[in-house]
Amino acid sequence: MSDVAGEADPPRSVRWLGRAFPAVAWLFVGCVVVQFFLVGLRFFDVEPWTQLHRDFAYTYGWLTPILVLLAASPAGSRRALRLAIALLVLFAVQTFLPLLAEVAPLIAAVHSVNALVVAWLALRLAQTASKPPGRAGTSLR
Repeated sequence: MSDVAGEADPPRSVRWLGRAFPAVAWLFVGCVVVQFFLVGLRFFDVEPWTQLHRDFAYTYGWLTPILVLLAASPAGSRRALRLAIALLVLFAVQTFLPLLAEVAPLIAAVHSVNALVVAWLALRLAQTASKPPGRAGTSLR
């Protein structure tokens, strides 16, 4: 039983989502840190890492739609959903910006600034996802 009178414990699926959401959000934050490390290797002319930076982004980028789904679940909140959607959009923009390097290098250069915004959003989402549910229910809504 819950500590609030008349409330039952949340279903197992909601409890699972409540653990999965922050775990996936923090995993994404960790992947962003690895991305910054990989781009740092490029500055020191470690050439094989350039391709790894690109490939790794396409691999962990699949976490963004998963984060949107988790944020839309009972484990999420409206704020988490807004953050997850913004993260999805900015991550999609992030993968597109390098393609503009030949035709619009000044626009492509926004890639580095957008990476900082993606990192900040990912951190905010992970912090939001990690907050315990409110007293009035099992959801953060």
